[in-house]
Amino acid sequence: MVDAGLVGQNPATLERVPVLAEELPSVKKGTWKIDPQKKTMITVYNGKPYTSKDFEFGWQIAKHPQFPMPDRLVPEMISKIETPDDRTLVIHWNDLYNEAYAIQYTHVRAFPRHLLQEAFNAGDMKAFANSPYWNKNFIGAGAYRVVEWDAGSRMELEAFNDFALGKPKIDRVTYKTVEDNNTNLAAVLAGEVDLCMRSTISFDGAMILRDQWEKGGKGKVHISPASWTWLNLSRDNPLFSDVSVRRALLHAIDRDAMVQNMFRGEKVVSDIPLSRVRKTYKKALSTVTIYKYDPERAKKLLAEAGWKPGSDGILTNAKGERMEFEFRVTAERRDHEQAQAIIADYWKKIGVRGNIKNLPNRLLNSADNRNRWPGAFIGSHNVTVEEWPERFHTKNIPTAENKYAPENVSGWNDPRKDEILDEINSIIPEARSEQLQLDFLKMFTEALPHLPLYYSPEILVVKRGLTGVTPRQESGGQNSSSWNMQQWDKT
Repeated sequence: MVDAGLVGQNPATLERVPVLAEELPSVKKGTWKIDPQKKTMITVYNGKPYTSKDFEFGWQIAKHPQFPMPDRLVPEMISKIETPDDRTLVIHWNDLYNEAYAIQYTHVRAFPRHLLQEAFNAGDMKAFANSPYWNKNFIGAGAYRVVEWDAGSRMELEAFNDFALGKPKIDRVTYKTVEDNNTNLAAVLAGEVDLCMRSTISFDGAMILRDQWEKGGKGKVHISPASWTWLNLSRDNPLFSDVSVRRALLHAIDRDAMVQNMFRGEKVVSDIPLSRVRKTYKKALSTVTIYKYDPERAKKLLAEAGWKPGSDGILTNAKGERMEFEFRVTAERRDHEQAQAIIADYWKKIGVRGNIKNLPNRLLNSADNRNRWPGAFIGSHNVTVEEWPERFHTKNIPTAENKYAPENVSGWNDPRKDEILDEINSIIPEARSEQLQLDFLKMFTEALPHLPLYYSPEILVVKRGLTGVTPRQESGGQNSSSWNMQQWDKT
């Protein structure tokens, strides 16, 4: 909305589209030069009226180790940026990267040097990060400009007449952050809002809207399986080191019945960390291991791993250890709490006890708990292939040394898997990428670093009369329903 990058992405088709760039860099046109021997390359972006040095400055900010940047993968892959003129950006890469032709605003963005250069050069990154520029005084390159900002709860936005893709059709937008789903539901039913996105409406609320609102012709409720919910068995708990145990615990869960109960018939069971809109999805399902509900198979696998029922029905092994552990989810995350209760009951039937102990997000992200848990945990994230390395590469396993910040929370450590992820991230033909995706998913379902549960339904509610809004089919990456906001209109 208020910022833009060189390139954007259609969240329905996943097509890359130029925004601040005049066109995507191309090998054919000589604006994407690859040296496979040295494993380096250069991409040249010819920009629309926006100073290239502001992009170079944005890169310097993004790669600064003390600036709170959530993802430095792309900034750290860039070795140098040259700006031969105000509209040309020449990016030198220190490795091959298949997304180098589509640099988006979360990777490298333009920041106004005339407002920030002096403070950045002063070297006090804490003061720099706390500058009012980053909130109420923010000036970006997006379709809208911030004219009012109320401490993160409300923004008044005004159309930016000189936006690179043209003046937005809607002159003014009020953007509110309201965490309570019931408040949002009431506002939609009362006709007070035009759009609710990123699941600000609960699934139950979406069902109410379909019955009471959509059927009356008042708008449209879109439900997209945009992200992925998984169950992790702690990498630090020896109870789960045997893959047979992980397989047994997945076989013990009737995921079809669970999602039927939770999502009223929406077919969102997941077997792999891949979006259903990807080309390889159907082929993957015929290649990977599928763990159907089979409690007898679960019991057999556990028995073969040395687990027998104790006097109270809880499984024990030869060491006297019990198959009993803490089971966490984020407190008040309703779908996770529902799944947790259902799964704990299924496990109880095979002699496994999960002791529920949920924590608020504040505590889960504290230094003592970040990205680790003693037993089982249900979490969610996107299934964007381009972000698999962040989620699953060995170098991204959280440790005390890296302050438990990286995202391979499963601790999956396999050199062959890392080779696949490295190659997926390099410059390869599409057919090769698809084969590598299949190889990775086959390894995933054999190793089960996470137990796949379901695709999390994302709710997008659009009032009648608002046109041009696109539901996204994948969360994460550069997928945003506001990607084409300048084309939205009210009739």
